[in-house]
Amino acid sequence: MLIDHSRKIFVPVLTLVMAALVAMSPFAIDTYIAALPDIARFFGVELNVAELTITLYFLGFALGNFIGGPLSDSFGRKTVALSGIALYGFSALLITRCTQIEYMLALRVLQAFGGGFATVTANVFVRDWYGGKQIARIVTIISMIIMLAPLFAPIIGAGLIHWFGWKSIFLFLFAFAVFLFLALGLLIPESRSPELITRRITAKQFLQKYRLFFSSKRSTVLLVAISLPMSGMYIFITAASFIYIEYFGISQMQFPLFFGANVVLNILLSFINTLLLKKYEPGKILRFGLLLQLFSGLWLLISVAVPQPQLWSVFSSIVLFIGSLGLVFGNGTATILNHNPELAGSANATIGIARFAFSAFIGSMLALFHTGNLIPFGLVLFLCSLSGNFLYAWAVKIDN
Repeated sequence: MLIDHSRKIFVPVLTLVMAALVAMSPFAIDTYIAALPDIARFFGVELNVAELTITLYFLGFALGNFIGGPLSDSFGRKTVALSGIALYGFSALLITRCTQIEYMLALRVLQAFGGGFATVTANVFVRDWYGGKQIARIVTIISMIIMLAPLFAPIIGAGLIHWFGWKSIFLFLFAFAVFLFLALGLLIPESRSPELITRRITAKQFLQKYRLFFSSKRSTVLLVAISLPMSGMYIFITAASFIYIEYFGISQMQFPLFFGANVVLNILLSFINTLLLKKYEPGKILRFGLLLQLFSGLWLLISVAVPQPQLWSVFSSIVLFIGSLGLVFGNGTATILNHNPELAGSANATIGIARFAFSAFIGSMLALFHTGNLIPFGLVLFLCSLSGNFLYAWAVKIDN
């Protein structure tokens, strides 16, 4: 049943399967954000402790990317992807049996590790077969499709919470993993050339792949320039239930509407990006996307700094901040991968590691040092966008 990559049907099938692969993490996070207050009550902990189930997911995901990227170069993309999917699904199933928050936190790291281990191969599957603008176009389409996950995931989660309780969400994630395992295993062939699959790797070789990536100053600066703006989205995801449910007092059933608005704009700008790529280079569009995010970050900071923050102003600035990533992620990924074609697996892994590592660290700090207001949240997102703009302007001036 494997589909040959020379067939016309292959690109749409590959795009859908890779989108589902990348959607593993949005589903693992966005389906249960509204359930965080319920999870906190179930385990008898404060909400900021329950939020650690999200930030620790970022940490586990980064670790999965770190190990999965180089292994996909040596053992093949498909072997690594299928192994990660299996671990992700098994961990989700075990979470439904947890009786203490510590067990859930540990399993979330394990689930995230599997998710990162698998997801790191998605863009590399594409890079193995295509190049140039085609990468940016396919990655952007994948990003646009997977943004449907954050759009529908909170709705699915809200329904599951209402009818069956929060544990049913992890049964849903287990079922999703089973479906994805079968789809990838039966439809998508291995993209790595057989002569490049050595099925062995030493610690020195493992680290060498990352050393080669970071030996390029331009690649390193580009990586941080893209990762900081991207991490802003995951920091928002960590704080979303506090912002809307706890601070502004909206209901769990209303929450998907507020959360989904970010996704709608992101999808719209991602679609516009695919049209712009027919005329403009990815770097030029990326610069505009970063500037748009900087504007929204400043707007957000002003909105949360006033004595009584208004829901409409905070909501609008967040929507524009997250939406602007539709012009950032695909183009940023393509820029880095095209600069490092010989290290595609490790380069793509490094992108995932950086943005999720930043998200885990900053998100954990916000969760642990909870102030009860929105000022730290607004300040962090503004600084992420400001730093991204500054670093990208620096990166384009670097020769290597």
